[in-house]
This record gives sequence, C-alpha cells and structure tokens, in this order.
Amino acid sequence: MIILTSLFLLLASSGPANAYQMETRWRSEDGAQVLLSANAGKQVLLSFVYTSCGATCPLTTKRLQRLERAMKKAKKATRIVVVSLDPEGDTPEAVRAYRAQYGLTGDRQWEVLVGDAGALRTLTMLLDFRFSKNPESGAIMHDNKIFLLSKNGEVLVTTSSIEGEDDALLAALN
Repeated sequence: MIILTSLFLLLASSGPANAYQMETRWRSEDGAQVLLSANAGKQVLLSFVYTSCGATCPLTTKRLQRLERAMKKAKKATRIVVVSLDPEGDTPEAVRAYRAQYGLTGDRQWEVLVGDAGALRTLTMLLDFRFSKNPESGAIMHDNKIFLLSKNGEVLVTTSSIEGEDDALLAALN
C-alpha cells in the first residue's frame, strides 16, 4: 500500500512519468542491487520481457537488437534495459541463459533487471504498461512496448516492441 501511495504522490506531483525518481531496487544479472536512477544522464531504451516466454518476448528482444544495430549505424548509442516480468522465474541462471541465447553475453550496452513484485508493479504503473500472470498456467499476458527514456528519466517515445517504424525513435535519440 505504501508503494502505491508513493507512486500516486509521485505521479500527482510531477509532470511526465519519471522512472529515475523511483526508489525501487533491482537485481542486475551479476546479483548487484541497482536503482534505475543509475542511468541518469543517459538515454535508455527500456522494455519488459520474461525469459521463459515463448510468444512475444523473443520478438521484443529481436526488435531491440535491430534497433541497436540501427543506432550503431546512425552513430547514436544508448543503453538497453530489459526489465523482467517474472521475478520468481527469472533467476540469475535464467537471465544468463537468456543473454547467451540472444548473443548478449558480455554486451555492456544491455542490462537485464529483476525486481520484486512491488518494484515491478510500481514501474509498470508509472509507465502505463499492463501485465497479468495467470495463476494456474503461470503464463504472463502483457503489453508490447519499448520506451525511450530521456537523460532525466522521462518517457520521450513509446513504440511497439514487436513492429513499427524506427524513424521516430531514432530521431528522438541524441
């Protein structure tokens, strides 16, 4: 309840959604505790996946990889932050397997973050990203979005994580 109240006050007192103002903690793939505000001063592409997804999450990861190649070609680099939708299932081992599967091992531009259920709910509410977990099957139904966050943590562009034009996103990058 405290997290929801804090989120409401944050949204009511500020302008655009600002992910860097959140005090939620996340586990990086190396086990360190991090804040999203560690990315302050950098533009970030942020999206949500879960490593055991067999539906749209692989498409999201591949789109992020295409965007990364397009950014390199345009000489516009940015961090890519992938937030897990499955805090229980996305163990450090699962995250390492995900990175290996997509050839992301050792890629310092990518960061995979896993938070507890409260941190995840706070961030998804802030960004208006909807998801729900089926308690019987464990399947996670979710939106498919990529967010470009400004150096201050505000959402500059929201686009589909599966399809869509890259031009608006690339144009918004510094």
